[in-house]
Amino acid sequence: MNKLPDWLVLHIWRALLGEIYPSIRAIAAGFEQGELTIRYYLDRNPCDFDFESIEVVATNISAAAGSAIIKKISVQCVLETAPLRDINHLSGFIYCRREYDMGTET
Repeated sequence: MNKLPDWLVLHIWRALLGEIYPSIRAIAAGFEQGELTIRYYLDRNPCDFDFESIEVVATNISAAAGSAIIKKISVQCVLETAPLRDINHLSGFIYCRREYDMGTET
């Protein structure tokens, strides 16, 4: 697994300000050889709003980091119903919504 560099995590966090909304379950990022992947995991099918939001995030990251460091950014929005522990976190989760298991245990 390729861990995300701290400088990149900070750029992504800043770019996400105001862009996290209730339908996002998690946001994963992968970074390898100058190529960044950002993936929104949603609790519903993706719509135009989701792709617009993730494009804003990608644009802000690119502007902050520069094209010399990040050569390419790929964005993905997917419906995911599996538990967070079972989904692909790429190089790491940037955000995870707190999800409660409301079932009763004895």
